[in-house]
Amino acid sequence: MAQSDLKINTLANPAVVAMHAYTPGEQPEGAGWTKLNTNENPYPPSPKVAEAIQRELAEAGAKLRLYPNPSSQPLREALGKLHGVSAERVIAGNGSDDILNLLVRVFCGAGRAAGMTTPSYSLYSVLVALQGGSLIEVPFDRSFQLDGRRIAECGANIFFLTSPNAPSGVGFPTAAIAEIARTYPGVLVVDEAYAPFAAEDAAGLVAEFPRLVITRSFSKAYSLAGLRLGYALAHPDVIALLDRARDSYNLDRLAQTAALAAIGDLPYYQAVISKIIKTRASFVAQLKTLGWQAFPSEANFVLVEPVNARGESGPAVAQDLFAFLKARRILVRYFGKHPLTHAALRVTIGTDQEMAVLQAALALWLNHAKPR
Repeated sequence: MAQSDLKINTLANPAVVAMHAYTPGEQPEGAGWTKLNTNENPYPPSPKVAEAIQRELAEAGAKLRLYPNPSSQPLREALGKLHGVSAERVIAGNGSDDILNLLVRVFCGAGRAAGMTTPSYSLYSVLVALQGGSLIEVPFDRSFQLDGRRIAECGANIFFLTSPNAPSGVGFPTAAIAEIARTYPGVLVVDEAYAPFAAEDAAGLVAEFPRLVITRSFSKAYSLAGLRLGYALAHPDVIALLDRARDSYNLDRLAQTAALAAIGDLPYYQAVISKIIKTRASFVAQLKTLGWQAFPSEANFVLVEPVNARGESGPAVAQDLFAFLKARRILVRYFGKHPLTHAALRVTIGTDQEMAVLQAALALWLNHAKPR
């Protein structure tokens, strides 16, 4: 057979050929963009992070040629102290996505289904497809309230619950998560990427429920999306299984250094988080003056259903505003495939200056859509 006749897809894993890859938010090239589409922190990381990386780089000849700590043990110990648990209950990874991937590797596959609420973080379904597993969906209604009974009875071996939810931003009470952890017979993963912006979280439940896993990210509250840092809290037996599936040296030397420096400057991040929450409240209040529906967010973004000057809403209106903003170099996110989100736009909370740019553009759009 000639090489040109070879159909490479026939040699690939059928599950990979059939799946659709995860689609991240757009990362534009060039300057002049107001980027409110990927839930990045609009403020820089603690100055102590850059200082720690510079110190590490100053010894590059001695250190960068060497592998990092293979298990990120110093970071595990620091994270354990942060959450009041032993280091044996902590695992670190190359972003929380790395941890999610490990969880699917270990607890999902042929005969072991995964479950998730929908709409939610679409990476879950991608990871399940890669593993050749089946997916069970527990849909939200418009209230985005948890249906604990349906989750407990869904039959999945592992279940992913994002709290606060993405893309709605709705947070879930710790008591409701505890009740699901009590009744759900599989591994319950609570993805708390946005928990630092919420009124409460479930990290304190790990010691009580041995099949509960809490995942966290340094991308949002800690302003380190570019370094790919994440971790999980769980029972030591769960952590041991994840360590078996973990890639060797899954967190590089500079990332470990940055994470340690970040959690060593919590007052800085607490101030940043408070600033974002304050800006979020101001933005939601402004949306209400327009008569727009904003879902109650406990994250660093808001899901809003725009209404044009003719009083119209819906998918066409949301798409029109999305395109209008992008033409003015303002990026937000549109999720058009789900009926609960197809009439809405998700807006990351930026700096006050960035939100002012957005507000001015919204005013222009409303004028643009006035009745003729």
